[in-house]
Amino acid sequence: MVRMRANIKKLVLEMLSRESEGGLTKTKLDTIRALIHYHGAIWKSELVQELTMRASAAGSKLDMGQLNQGLQELENAGAVKIKKALRATLQSSSGVADELISIVDLHAAYTALAKDKKLGSF
Repeated sequence: MVRMRANIKKLVLEMLSRESEGGLTKTKLDTIRALIHYHGAIWKSELVQELTMRASAAGSKLDMGQLNQGLQELENAGAVKIKKALRATLQSSSGVADELISIVDLHAAYTALAKDKKLGSF
């Protein structure tokens, strides 16, 4: 677990150093920020709502292709786990198909972003 913690922290710090480039790096960092804000796990549908709202407030639009690519890259890097599951909802007694995204090491990600001003705005 210590090795994984170091890898996530290193990954996040590398992304922070390139965030000004925008695009995919910013999307992945915003995903990590959202996961920290939601205590380590979020449904993809809720993540989309969160990032769409943030993009709209900034005068832009969420790129779903970029979000999907970013999630895949974060999963491949071992930073997040993505699990297809049924999300409970009032609209359906049988639930709704969704994906639960969880961060592998919340503490390491939070440590890497502890001084990040953008984290406080989530």
